[in-house]
Amino acid sequence: MQTTFDIGPMVRKYSAVCSEQVEVIHDITTFHLSEIARGIVLMFAAGSGHSVTALQRLTGLISKLNVEALELKVIDIESMTEQDMIRVFGRVFHGYGETLWIEAGKVIAQLEAFEPQSEPLILTYTKQLLAGRPERGH
Repeated sequence: MQTTFDIGPMVRKYSAVCSEQVEVIHDITTFHLSEIARGIVLMFAAGSGHSVTALQRLTGLISKLNVEALELKVIDIESMTEQDMIRVFGRVFHGYGETLWIEAGKVIAQLEAFEPQSEPLILTYTKQLLAGRPERGH
């Protein structure tokens, strides 16, 4: 499903991580989960305040870490049908800024939505991913 709205300017505006480090995925057919060695993937819905908040909090927290070794990807949720989501991720996303931590092409931790109590989890999951010793998260 091709998107007509470019989320790139929104992502650049609200990200605390330099824009060169964040890859915006506009077309899910160009995304390959299995090719991510270590990375963080955020599902972004342009019309969702939850997504904007998730992007701001995630990038604000991880910008304090040395995340240059990680792939940071923001996927336009409008680029996927429910069938695409199930095929690629095994589940459906709802536009709340769902975030996945990926190692060796596998989801090793995830957050469904960002709440103040999520901040320690974001740091924990990211530090574990950077250290190469991630643990499963919810």
